Amino acid sequence: PCAFADTVNLTDSQRLKDGSYAHDGIVVPAHLIAVYNFKVIDGVEYRAPKHVRGCVCLLKPCVTFCCPQGQYFDATSGSCSVPEPPRPASTLIELTHGAQNISHVKIAQHFVVRTQLGCRNKYVDKKHDSFWQWNLYENGTLLRDGRAWNTDEYCFSPLEHQLAAWELVPLNCERFQRGYRIWIYAICSIIAIIINIFILSLLSCISTARKSHYGQLMIYYLLSVIAGYSLLVYLTLKNPVKLSHEACRNIGFLAYFCIMLSFVYLAICSFDFLLKFRQKTMRNWVRTLVYFVALLCVIGLRFLVSFAQDSSLPKHFKPGIGEDYCWFDVRLWGILIYYYVPIVLLLLFSVCCCVKAYFAIFELAPDTQYLEGTQLRFMKTHFYAFTAYLVGVFAVWAREMTVYILARIREHFFIIDFWSGICILLLAIAGFILLLGKNRHVRIWWSINVESSQTDLSIINARVYKFDEKGDLKS
Repeated sequence: PCAFADTVNLTDSQRLKDGSYAHDGIVVPAHLIAVYNFKVIDGVEYRAPKHVRGCVCLLKPCVTFCCPQGQYFDATSGSCSVPEPPRPASTLIELTHGAQNISHVKIAQHFVVRTQLGCRNKYVDKKHDSFWQWNLYENGTLLRDGRAWNTDEYCFSPLEHQLAAWELVPLNCERFQRGYRIWIYAICSIIAIIINIFILSLLSCISTARKSHYGQLMIYYLLSVIAGYSLLVYLTLKNPVKLSHEACRNIGFLAYFCIMLSFVYLAICSFDFLLKFRQKTMRNWVRTLVYFVALLCVIGLRFLVSFAQDSSLPKHFKPGIGEDYCWFDVRLWGILIYYYVPIVLLLLFSVCCCVKAYFAIFELAPDTQYLEGTQLRFMKTHFYAFTAYLVGVFAVWAREMTVYILARIREHFFIIDFWSGICILLLAIAGFILLLGKNRHVRIWWSINVESSQTDLSIINARVYKFDEKGDLKS
């Protein structure tokens, strides 16, 4: 009959003959009561034993306390504790009226007090003055840091402000994670980005690698990967509360666009190998058109996801970008629908093309292999290296999707999985070995410009030594 944030658990309240309930001096009529089999934490539904809830907050404003009476929220342990020595519970609260008039009112007279788990992570920062500055309005809305917080986005707890001085202060729900998971993911991703930048720089500087179709696609792929993961690392280390709603949303969608575009380039590269081994040529204007159409498809997918986010779909089927998080919300099914499924479909297409291309190699006529000897050897080397890299990419993303599905079924959510960062780093190392080290154009350039220069330097050193020995200028 109303939003979960406006309800109170009436299981222990008195039930009247007409089906209504009496709670905290308020009679809740039967049409505002329902049996719930779920609970809402951080704005997301979870399964829960059946219990009776009523829309009490529609009849009288509600405020939420983080802990039962006589306890306070301990940020170190993340649980409720009893202060030592025990402190008497405060019965007064500062209330801001329309004209910014502040008055001290009794909590029980003006509000219905709830004690429930509204969010898992609560923000506590007692060192900064802004933490102690807030305005509570008559309808239960909280104003802090220039943002309005609903009744399900904060809870009150007594905290020690100064020595032996305790204050009742609201703790906002925090959507920003901290800890070793974040740093492992961020450090591994940053190292992977640096490795990919080095690969991209070398491929772009060598003209023969840059002008080949394989080299072009790898450059486009690496550009997309570097941009996508750089944005994700930024969002990982940036508290979304400190970003505007538009900035948070746009950065998330831009990262989504870049990452999806990288998998499209892998699919195009796989299909290109298949055409070449089947000896079907593609004109340059057709190739340019394919790149343009692929770009348009990814742009269309990005706006489709944006439309789903802004639509009236149930929250579980939305991506969640720009709400509690700037990236996909792993507590929702949207990340599976709009992210993992398209990625897996593109990778399956790429693997199928590589398998068909592998068998097409053995179907080539002997005279073809003789006439196109060097070029075919180059193509085979690049194809085998690319296929090995593609298998690694497929394994990593199959693991990502499996971990998400298992966590979703168990309702055990973690926004950052540090193993994902390790996998990203391993893929970058594999790219260095397979995409760069196995690239024949790069190896030829290296042998000419690096190895030969080292040989010339050794010859010069030998001649200098000989000159010093004989004293002959011509020698």
